[in-house]
Amino acid sequence: MKLVPRSAGYLALLVALGSFGPLTMSIYTPVMPSVGIDLGAPSESVKFTLTTYMLGFAVGQLFYGPLSDRFGRRPVLIGGLIFFSAATFACSFAPSIGGLIGLRIVQGLGAASGSVIGRALTRDAYSFQEMPLVMSWISLGQNIAPSLSPILGGFLAEWASWRATFWFVGGFGTVLLVVTLLGLDETNRYRSDRLNFGSLLRGSGEMLREPQFLGNVLTLGFAFAINFGFLAGVPFILQEKLGFTPQEFGLIVLLSVGGFTLGTLVNNRLVGRVSPVTIMKLSGWFHVAALSVMAALSLSGILTWWAIVGPHMVASFGTGMIVANANAGAVGLFPKLAGTASSLAGLAQMGMGAMGTVTVALLSMIGGPYVAMPLVIGLMPFALATVLSARLLRVRPHPPKLES
Repeated sequence: MKLVPRSAGYLALLVALGSFGPLTMSIYTPVMPSVGIDLGAPSESVKFTLTTYMLGFAVGQLFYGPLSDRFGRRPVLIGGLIFFSAATFACSFAPSIGGLIGLRIVQGLGAASGSVIGRALTRDAYSFQEMPLVMSWISLGQNIAPSLSPILGGFLAEWASWRATFWFVGGFGTVLLVVTLLGLDETNRYRSDRLNFGSLLRGSGEMLREPQFLGNVLTLGFAFAINFGFLAGVPFILQEKLGFTPQEFGLIVLLSVGGFTLGTLVNNRLVGRVSPVTIMKLSGWFHVAALSVMAALSLSGILTWWAIVGPHMVASFGTGMIVANANAGAVGLFPKLAGTASSLAGLAQMGMGAMGTVTVALLSMIGGPYVAMPLVIGLMPFALATVLSARLLRVRPHPPKLES
């Protein structure tokens, strides 16, 4: 059955394409301590398997968008899904932590195809005015898989091993490949005759000189640095310091994911009533407030699950308010270069996300009596940067004419 643009099936594919990158990360987080035990690696090295995945994901953003602008969405997506599935199954056979770190880079390169092409497919089918609401619903749908996958990851780890999480994700990528092969037609109406990197670089430079675009991608990137920094640090605090099992962690982390879901739902209600720019300018303060509360609890000597998960939930709420608006604002400005705009937005997300995990991993090596403070010290600069970068945004009645 063919997936007609703007149909329910087409929307479901967009959700799935955006989901398998986050799913790959969140299904893995509850098994990270188990990976260290099985491969004889310290927790800091295991955290870098998350970092290298995001680095691969960030680098992949640079290629899929421009290639899809030239050759079309469908063939580039098919190639990316094949690459992702093969790399994921290879991760399940990693013999050492070094091998897993290297394979995770390759896996991230493949996973980038889903988010980049998914955003471009959205821009191909919907108007600029429709995109904030459509992106918001897609973000909500994308949140279902990552919210359930930590529970699934915990069960798979206890039922089989941490390697089973890669078997599951590889199977999911294979299903998406089959759906794309059988159901998706080409949607790019603006394909160029040749791949002109000079033109692409000029287009990218034009985007980065546009304050509205820059404000969207920077705000999005700093929010993801906070989100992924939490993902790198929270599993080890809850499991190694507080003694929760992977399965219990998967259940507890639903509260944090619930924060993102609630933020997305609130955004859905506000879109059309409040400007997306206004929403983004206010949302960054949730990150600042969450980390401030976490610092106060930690310095007071309070170390319980709710002292970690509560602030994480508040921060996730703020991110949920930002993601759909920032993606729509960045990609919607450039319909003729939607793939390239999507690449730059994705690069900001995953590149800064990797910075967040590296910062938390390095600060965690220092140790100390206040186990939550590496999260606070490492992520507070990103929280403040989220607030400041949103100040670049201005409410505009129409998008600027930068579409060439």
